[in-house]
Amino acid sequence: MTQAQTAAGPDPAFLSLSDVCKIYPNGYKAVENLHIDLPEGQMLGLLGPSGCGKTTTLRMIAGLMPITSGTIRVGGRELSQEPPHRRDMGLVFQNYALFPHMTVAENVAFGLEMRGVSRREARGRIEEALEMVRLPGLGSRRPRELSGGQQQRVSLARALVIRPRILLLDEPLSNLDAKLRDEMRVEIREIQQRLKITTLFVTHDQVEALTMCDLVGVMHRGKLAQLGTPEDIYERPESLFVSEFVGRTNKFRAEVLSRDQVRIGHETFRANTRGLTSGTGTATVRPHRIALTPDRDRAFVPNQTNAVRGRLLRTTYIGDLIQYDLDIGGQELKVEHHTLSAGPRHQPGEMLLCEWAPADMIVYGEVP
Repeated sequence: MTQAQTAAGPDPAFLSLSDVCKIYPNGYKAVENLHIDLPEGQMLGLLGPSGCGKTTTLRMIAGLMPITSGTIRVGGRELSQEPPHRRDMGLVFQNYALFPHMTVAENVAFGLEMRGVSRREARGRIEEALEMVRLPGLGSRRPRELSGGQQQRVSLARALVIRPRILLLDEPLSNLDAKLRDEMRVEIREIQQRLKITTLFVTHDQVEALTMCDLVGVMHRGKLAQLGTPEDIYERPESLFVSEFVGRTNKFRAEVLSRDQVRIGHETFRANTRGLTSGTGTATVRPHRIALTPDRDRAFVPNQTNAVRGRLLRTTYIGDLIQYDLDIGGQELKVEHHTLSAGPRHQPGEMLLCEWAPADMIVYGEVP
């Protein structure tokens, strides 16, 4: 270790991707100039639409796909050219990838056999892994005798039994129903935190990424659009794409008047213009940050609160939410409120006042 390294302390990144690219022979750039530093014991969710490069990234980390350029390090060790079996990583796939002719115990033992672990030691580790995923006593069953959630637990046990340094999860919950997804989200996160295992979780589901992960990386067209905590990603999106992809948002073409003011149509609003002082951009505000009140004189609205009159077009009941669509001077504004067991609901045709805080309106210098 050099004197400079000693002074600076150890590298906080356990899994480190530096300038990683995947370019196919036809020139298509599946992943481009990817930089990720993940501290040991944390869980990173790679989030994005289909084709954005997130699964390609996971496969390159696992060694299932060669990188075109860049470096992949784990604990400071360069792994870019190492075969999969020498990377010490556990994988959980979307489709479980269980061997149907093997029992649960034999499926879990597969990775141990490949590593030459003795049968005696393997028995104890298999029981431990099945206990960890809440499947004790089911080692003699076949995969076809298990539910989808149980099969996914077997797949997770098989990945954990080898005691990997990195756990890689590729859309592991997408084949489960909504209730099972909720249960498995909690279970996987609890196991990850208990074992303190560094984990990469690939998903297209924003709820999974925000609720399960310490860090979230949003990918778009092969590039990392933003990397941060779940709160950073949701509350402080750095681009219009991230703002739209993570959560729901209203967006309006806006003229930037100053560092904290924009004009939309004939109305002027205070907003977070992210340093812009002029020009044309897109103003966004999330539907659930907007309050609806009976129409009244705007003189009674605090000066620091944005307010605009709107005519209610339609109401949509979604169970836990009611969505209101309003016409505000020829543009449509969506508002979401939690439902109540009893209480008044606004009716189509009603004039309402829409109010929100300036900090909740974020402006981007992009025009879709």
